[in-house]
Amino acid sequence: MLILSPESLGAVRAALANELQRSVNILLGSVLASIGLTIPAVLVIGYATGQTITLGLDAIDSTLLVLTLALSTLTFAAARTNVLLGAVHLLLFFAYLMFIFER
Repeated sequence: MLILSPESLGAVRAALANELQRSVNILLGSVLASIGLTIPAVLVIGYATGQTITLGLDAIDSTLLVLTLALSTLTFAAARTNVLLGAVHLLLFFAYLMFIFER
């Protein structure tokens, strides 16, 4: 709460001032910083204490994560996006939904 409160308040103020882009940028930066710092800290503490670290991803979820990261890299590396890349993103999302409801 202490770390995320200033960014959250700034994002709410920006949204109330009708500055939606600024609000989204603040929130996304805050989330990225929190996740980017939390997971490495948990891994370091886990390894230092000798605990087994499980991030909650099984083989299927790990495969979908790697595919999503690879597809996102291709999408953002291209100068322009096209319908094919969007369709592949949707197909990957529907595959993820199917795996959720299979379990």
